[in-house]
Amino acid sequence: MHESTWLGRAFLGGLILFGALISCAGTQTPKDRIADPGEMLFNGQTVSGVDCYKCHNGDGSGTWRGANLAQRVPKLSDAAITKAINEGPGMMPSFKGKIDDQQIASITAWLRGRFPEAKP
Repeated sequence: MHESTWLGRAFLGGLILFGALISCAGTQTPKDRIADPGEMLFNGQTVSGVDCYKCHNGDGSGTWRGANLAQRVPKLSDAAITKAINEGPGMMPSFKGKIDDQQIASITAWLRGRFPEAKP
């Protein structure tokens, strides 16, 4: 086999592996195990393209792509959570314009219930 053919196949294999890794990071909570509307949104069950679970797991425990929200959310105010959803800090995408204020409030309420605000 020519070296250029081998390199081409190795490159293609690397791209396929990379694509598989970035597409399957988080685990979605099944719809039949969710009662909260905010959790439904978080798990990509309500609005197309709003799939927080892909980076944060369906329970918010985090993946290699996204933070464990049990460590972040208790330190944040509701306004800071809303800002993070709208603006997307760091590598997180912005969801501004993809969901409305009511939906953001729903996700925030679910996160706050799951990970209560830390007491000073």
